[in-house]
Amino acid sequence: MSNQNQKFEELASAYVLNALSTEEEREFELMLKNASDEQLELFDDLQATAAEIATLSLDDTPTAELKDRILTAVGHQTEPARIYQLTWYRFAAAASVIFILISAGLFFYSQNLSQEVEQQSEVIAEQQSTIQRLESEVERKEELLTILEAREVDLVMMAGMEDMSPNGYGKVVWDKEGGRALLQIANLPTVPSDKDYQLWLIVNGQPISAGVFAVDDPQKDNFFKIEQLQSSANEGAFAITMEPKGGVPQPTGDMYLMGNM
Repeated sequence: MSNQNQKFEELASAYVLNALSTEEEREFELMLKNASDEQLELFDDLQATAAEIATLSLDDTPTAELKDRILTAVGHQTEPARIYQLTWYRFAAAASVIFILISAGLFFYSQNLSQEVEQQSEVIAEQQSTIQRLESEVERKEELLTILEAREVDLVMMAGMEDMSPNGYGKVVWDKEGGRALLQIANLPTVPSDKDYQLWLIVNGQPISAGVFAVDDPQKDNFFKIEQLQSSANEGAFAITMEPKGGVPQPTGDMYLMGNM
């Protein structure tokens, strides 16, 4: 058998099994146009054989006549193993392609699943942040109620300074006996990263620090708990200044809010 006939036979066998690449299909179809009568007859036999095999069920047993036709079509008498080797090679190649496609599908499915998990994690994180914010608001309201239930409570209103925060305002709800207070402010500028607002209780002209705080969102009311505010003064004032981060012993910065007791 010549090399040309051998290649025709191999390509024809794979062609009827739909196992050729696009390039191989073009090569075989070109060979088919110039095929000899013997090659065309072989190709017709291979097509008929493939069609008959395709119609068999799993329980069907090929007939002796079909076996003879297969052996004759693939040149069993001269090269008995040629076509079977090629067939298994093509099946192995097809199996490899299927494996790659399945692996790719699993990869993209895994990627999509990871994205969904990440999105769900972001939603959960947002929900947890909302829950924490609501819990903080509930805690502040409970603290305010606790302070309001005290026997003696002072309410001091603070107004914004014209040159620094004309629209700012604040209030201090102060339980003198318990030494606790709650500060509410709004419309104060956002604090720079190296600064803090500092609350002062001014008694007899002497400022007493009542804690530091920062404002992240000037558009909403901000509440701050004042833990230590011990004083029995009935006269004086509350003021808020902007100071270096962490606060200072005595006020040095601009004043933003002030209100008299």
